[in-house]
Amino acid sequence: MDHSTTVDSDLAPDLDVLAAVSSNGQHPPAPAGVGRTLGAEDLSLAYDDTVICEGLSVQIPQGKVSVIVGANACGKSTLLRGLARLLRPKAGTVLLDGTDIHRLPTKQVATRLGILPQQPIAPEGITVADLVARGRHPHQRFFRQWSSADQVAVDAALAATRTADLAERSVDELSGGQRQRVWIALALAQGTPLMLLDEPTTFLDLAHQVEVLDLLAELNATEERTVVLVLHDLNLACRYADHLIAMRDGAIVAEGPPGEVITAALVADVFGLDAHIIPDPLTGTPLVLPVPASRRPAPGANP
Repeated sequence: MDHSTTVDSDLAPDLDVLAAVSSNGQHPPAPAGVGRTLGAEDLSLAYDDTVICEGLSVQIPQGKVSVIVGANACGKSTLLRGLARLLRPKAGTVLLDGTDIHRLPTKQVATRLGILPQQPIAPEGITVADLVARGRHPHQRFFRQWSSADQVAVDAALAATRTADLAERSVDELSGGQRQRVWIALALAQGTPLMLLDEPTTFLDLAHQVEVLDLLAELNATEERTVVLVLHDLNLACRYADHLIAMRDGAIVAEGPPGEVITAALVADVFGLDAHIIPDPLTGTPLVLPVPASRRPAPGANP
């Protein structure tokens, strides 16, 4: 199978994400201190003149799964885009390994950090194998085209995501869960130790949501990848996150382990939702139980 065709550089932002692959097909962690630290200082992000986040500072824990949660339009995806260098700050700095990310060459960033956006679009008719091969774009040079190491990376990424049997199929033919695994395979083939995903479970049924999150948790646990997700489902976020970042109105209002962050008061403040919090019987993580309107006390009544 020959994947030596030229990669369209315009696709690069959608094709950035994970993995360093050794010659034996394994995925070793990146060298210590390289592509490991990501954070922001006094960050303000805007679309045209509309400021979404202002004065925001955050440090992403290394080698952990961090999940950003919050109500719709609170700035979750905007923050992720800012961290991924897809949105230039209005003020403040995003730091990748201690350096302003906007001062680093694009290809250097793409070998350290990647972003899987919401609903990425594959070229029409492209096969799974060819799409995953495009994850090797940051490693290509004029004098270095497709190599055996690139092929090893693609094969290992397909194996890790259990998509090798789909290699010759068109991406257009796949189910939503299969497509998400293929996009993650592309990210793995890229070879970055930092992986940012914007709502990777959107439009998937519950079984496929769990499948995708289990895969990401496995990659994090076995390869020490730093994974940052935006998720809507608070209970899934609590189950899979090592570190939770709760946002409201463009600001971070709380962060830390889910057991310390998720309280009834926080859920009411961030989501405007009356809820009880109990331990999840399977994982011990917080389980948010929304209180239905029929069970809420009438206004002015004693609780």
